[in-house]
Amino acid sequence: MDFEYSQGLIALAGIIPLTIIYLLRPRPKNIILPSLMFVRRISQNILDSRRTLSKRITDPLFYLQLLALILLSTALAGPLIDDAKADAQKVIIIMDSSASMTSPDRSSEARSIAIDSLGQENTITAAESIPVVLAKDLDANDAEKVINGMEARNTPSDIPRAILTAINEKENEYGKIVVISDFETWEGRAPETYIRIANTKNMELEFRQVGNKTANYAIVDGYLKDSNDGTYEYTCTIRNFNDRSAKLDVQLESNSDTASSSKVSNSVQLEEYGSQQIKFSNVPQGISTVKIFNEDAIPCDNIAYISIPEVKPKKILVLTDADQNVSKSPLITAMSLLPDVDVDVRKDLPDEFAEYDTIVVNSKYKPLSVLTIKEILTYAKSGKDLIVIGNECLYSSPIMHGLYSILPVEIKSVEKEGSHTIETVGSGNNIFDDVSFSEVYLRKLLATLPKEDASVLVEAEGAGPLVCMQNINDGTVTYVGFSDTTETDAWNNFATTPTYPVFWAKLLRYVWGVEDTSETNVNTGRYQAFDQAVKIKTPTETISSDFVYYDECGLYELNQKTIAVNLYDSSESNTFTEKRLNLTGENGAIQKKDLHTVSPDKPRKYLIYLLLLVLMVESAVMLRRRII
Repeated sequence: MDFEYSQGLIALAGIIPLTIIYLLRPRPKNIILPSLMFVRRISQNILDSRRTLSKRITDPLFYLQLLALILLSTALAGPLIDDAKADAQKVIIIMDSSASMTSPDRSSEARSIAIDSLGQENTITAAESIPVVLAKDLDANDAEKVINGMEARNTPSDIPRAILTAINEKENEYGKIVVISDFETWEGRAPETYIRIANTKNMELEFRQVGNKTANYAIVDGYLKDSNDGTYEYTCTIRNFNDRSAKLDVQLESNSDTASSSKVSNSVQLEEYGSQQIKFSNVPQGISTVKIFNEDAIPCDNIAYISIPEVKPKKILVLTDADQNVSKSPLITAMSLLPDVDVDVRKDLPDEFAEYDTIVVNSKYKPLSVLTIKEILTYAKSGKDLIVIGNECLYSSPIMHGLYSILPVEIKSVEKEGSHTIETVGSGNNIFDDVSFSEVYLRKLLATLPKEDASVLVEAEGAGPLVCMQNINDGTVTYVGFSDTTETDAWNNFATTPTYPVFWAKLLRYVWGVEDTSETNVNTGRYQAFDQAVKIKTPTETISSDFVYYDECGLYELNQKTIAVNLYDSSESNTFTEKRLNLTGENGAIQKKDLHTVSPDKPRKYLIYLLLLVLMVESAVMLRRRII
């Protein structure tokens, strides 16, 4: 047996003087004195008996003190005993769920290994671009059902991150972590490093490698370039992951609401492990796909999706009480500069108001009629886009209060002269990245508070949102707290700044879901949070969430825009590697290191408890003998 502090066993030497003391210790005798003449002889016999070593020690107090001495010295030494929990009854399965694992032979082999590795309590984690914990503390039967239901996604894999996440979980202490992967990609330190880290946390870490090299062809990169004529040029890179040359059939198919569908075919001859760029010109706005028709191991990298926002003609109705015959307001001027946008300015709501894509309410001095308010409410609730400008009339007129129920803000008061810092927040940081608010001075504004499900884009410090948005059905209601009056009593100077037209162009494009191609074409593994729950249509289902994780190749629809999601990862597409990691041992596994928990704390604790019990018994014996 090993000890933490073996020098503590020196205390056992105290047994020698203890034994000698009890051997020399005189035992009482009852002596009959028949007469005084025998007193001297008897006294001499007693003295002789003291000097004679006893052959036996029968005093129970000796054995109690001997046991106490043994317990004390053993506790000081600290025996190191293996902890029973080190047998890893708790198992954490980390299964690679990246794109390379969609190869049928790899996914089935991984499931088989995972099921064979199950323990009494099991946690199942999918290692995608982020660790996804699927279940915790399941018995073997339930864990097997979860494993059989797992499907690999179309994302890259971050296995080191998944391992460190499992190691840092306090509840996984004394557990066994089994990592199952083809190890096509590995970023970070060597696998053996993570084994040592796990062992320091009283965990066991085992790697199991699956998969054989399989031929694959992939579109590993792609980007768009604006041709400035309403079309784009798409360039992609196609690679052959095989030790044989291959002729690949590639086709681009375009579908657009503004143009007829078209197909462009091409053939590519690739040498072994070769790659080639292909360019497709005149790609129209809308959705297009580039596809490799040759069958291979991973289907998701054979198709590249392209989403180019379609700029459709828009009709805007501006309801205002200003006299437009004198001069156009800055708001009307800014909107009129937008291409393919027809701006209609009216004082009253026309009968055909439902034909407009967006209605802007900009009543400065005179409120709208009660009937117009009701019709605008119906218009907004039908899924159309409504923008309300924050003028004093919106606050002071009881009739205009009828719009409050659909506004994304609660209007509290009119905030007069003061120093307010204007800041973009949330999604506004990206939307208005080209808009400067540093030169804007607010002389007067409506103090507001955002409603629960509203998304704040721009706010004035201490006065609330200046640009705030809320979804209603498939449309949006937007509050803009910048009044565009330019008279001497103008509320602000924003309408006179150079970035004012840019602000309206950015805002309207966002409301209509028209964004830059870099925002509508993304790679898998990316995730995005929203200020409120939105309706999200993935390639396989429709959900409502304030978070989207792009884990599938295909088209996502959200916030009135279509996002093309592609793998574009040569590391995940390369399934023809023979040795992905320098793994040792049988069956492609880094054999587990025996994990022994040899802490002295537990045995020492029990030894001290037993020592205290012995001392209590000893004290009772001594008290009974009146020694103490």
